[in-house]
Amino acid sequence: MPIKVSDANFSNIIEIWGHGPNTIEVHTGDGRQVKITAAHNIRSGATPNYYAHYEEIQEIKIDKKTLKVWVAADYPWQVGETVEGCLRGALVWVDRDPQNT
Repeated sequence: MPIKVSDANFSNIIEIWGHGPNTIEVHTGDGRQVKITAAHNIRSGATPNYYAHYEEIQEIKIDKKTLKVWVAADYPWQVGETVEGCLRGALVWVDRDPQNT
């Protein structure tokens, strides 16, 4: 699922990977890995059509092992009429310093 993204628009985003028709994985310059899914609102006549669900890689330690797991992430609410519109809007929040969102 290609979305149109210009490097000039998102200076902190290094890579964007597609993970299916509604999900992308973003790698940022400050070391974050964030997965964004444009979840489809299936209720008849409901708006908005899509909202962004965010997950972020976190490290947890169990005994002497360090594991990387996806956990729900707290970014500002983002909606869109299309998958691309929702994901592009969500990229704005992920591109920013997490301390300033």
